[in-house]
Amino acid sequence: MLLGDLSRSDCTDSLHPVFARLCKKLQTLDLPNLPLGWQELEDGIQMNVMEFKTAGAETKQAEMHRKFIDIQVLISGDEAVNYSVTQPTLELFDEYRDDDDYQLIPEVENKNTVVLKPNMFAIFMPYEPHKPGISVNGDKMLKKVVVKVPVEML
Repeated sequence: MLLGDLSRSDCTDSLHPVFARLCKKLQTLDLPNLPLGWQELEDGIQMNVMEFKTAGAETKQAEMHRKFIDIQVLISGDEAVNYSVTQPTLELFDEYRDDDDYQLIPEVENKNTVVLKPNMFAIFMPYEPHKPGISVNGDKMLKKVVVKVPVEML
């Protein structure tokens, strides 16, 4: 998992060139006014702009991907995300949904938590479970964009 802040002029300096290019592109967008839903960021790269209310961690499922890397950028609100970078125990997850590239687990093993503020981003690599959308100070609305990067682009 990688963390950064699109507000920083140097936020892409230490990123893989693909992530750096996409983050630079995100910096040029009017993020607060992006329409909701799926849209193309560039050829072969889709992003999903969403708004939802945060909730307690106990009401959420953690997700994990195999074929796509998530770049999750918080646009407004605040959001806690549980995550782990240790090798996941795949037997604890439900069935893998190949078409949508995810599988779920109720709780993240060996979890850490990060709190995202507007313009912060988290990059989750394949097999890194993450549970986004967790309340920080009560359930509040947030807006975020999730960019799906095919692993083969790296």
